[in-house]
Amino acid sequence: MQENENEVTTNRIRIIILIILFFSLITCAYSQSKIAGYWKGTMMRDGSSMDVSFDFKMQNNSLLGFFNSPSQKASGIPLNNLQNTNDSLSFSLMSEPVTIFNCKIYDDKINGEIIQEGFTNGVLTLKHSEPPPVKFSFIDTSFKSGNHNIACRIYFPMTPGKHPAVVFLHGSGGEGMFAYQYFAEQFASRGIVTLIQDKQGTGKSTGDWTKANFDDLANDYINAVNFLMNFDKVNKSQIGIYGHSQGGTLAPLVASKSKDISFVIAAASIGDSVYKQDLYRVEINLRANDFTPAEISEAIDYYKSWLDMARTGNGFEKLDSINNSSKEKKWFEWVEAPPKDHWIWKYYSETGNYNSLDYWKLTTVPVLLVYGENDQIEDVKNYLKNIEGALTGQSHNPDVTKMILPNARHNLCIFPEKNDKFFWWHLFPHYVDSLISWILLRFKN
Repeated sequence: MQENENEVTTNRIRIIILIILFFSLITCAYSQSKIAGYWKGTMMRDGSSMDVSFDFKMQNNSLLGFFNSPSQKASGIPLNNLQNTNDSLSFSLMSEPVTIFNCKIYDDKINGEIIQEGFTNGVLTLKHSEPPPVKFSFIDTSFKSGNHNIACRIYFPMTPGKHPAVVFLHGSGGEGMFAYQYFAEQFASRGIVTLIQDKQGTGKSTGDWTKANFDDLANDYINAVNFLMNFDKVNKSQIGIYGHSQGGTLAPLVASKSKDISFVIAAASIGDSVYKQDLYRVEINLRANDFTPAEISEAIDYYKSWLDMARTGNGFEKLDSINNSSKEKKWFEWVEAPPKDHWIWKYYSETGNYNSLDYWKLTTVPVLLVYGENDQIEDVKNYLKNIEGALTGQSHNPDVTKMILPNARHNLCIFPEKNDKFFWWHLFPHYVDSLISWILLRFKN
């Protein structure tokens, strides 16, 4: 009898727990469905505001969120660690440093705190709003490049007829298509077809960018250009490329290998060898971090030693010796050679000696060169002089435009300097508009 009563009690407890879980799930789902939609507002810190918006949507019973900020060239940046419980909402953005948001939901408003290490806390204020009209369409697709399958997204203007087109070239590292999503959407809204892609081995693309040399990457971009020719909305004689940093440095190589590229926009392009740029970049970085001239000289000698091994394949047997003699130096961690089995050794042997000037000499299509005035890692004045000389003096290119963005850094954005009053870093004003105007002045429907 006692056993039967215990069993009944246990079953009742299980039923109560299931009911609680059921209603919790319903409450959670209801709460998430209330959040789904477009939210527009501001981020405020130290008296400085920035317009932002967020898109929340339900997918497979899960809440997803995306961040948009035109001034920070952000569109559809996925939110991380998204948590929603009743009237609480929290998430983070993979920024430098990571940005954490802790929010409360009030009917059609979301208010919250913004936390970033090293900064005073800020405030997020959002209101449920109607999304802005979309002036483009897009498709997610892929194309073949050698043995690899390259995932891409193509944006099309809503206007009829054939349009100029742009393929975006990646910066260094494992960059995905979202890095250029804002640019691609803005171009398409103004009448230019755009293609963005996941670098091989990134996102949904196969391959491995750490094993790809510059010719391999150039072939990916050329295959993207060829792929665009299959679409009716594309004017096949008006396809160009836009690249920043590594992308801008590879742009003349891509243009020299394809007769189907009609214009080149190269931002922060290295106008020298990759090897010399690496030495310059590290020296500037050491200076900025208050190392003495003697320390900088020692560090550069060490750095040059292992870079020479990497780019030539010679002297590798000396690596242990130079490491042992340098590892106690204050600067060592700033320039330390990677382990002997690291991918950089083979990668650098195939890329370190690349010099863009060899290919700028062969570039005869219209060119727009863009640099940030305060680029902290590139020798802007000399690189611009070198590239201009190769274009106008050796390729006799009649259409070369220079654009120097005042106060902008390497990424073409403006940041507060030391001791400046805080403001949100932002893309140089009207930069995207300038690019679009430059293209449309030369290539119209």
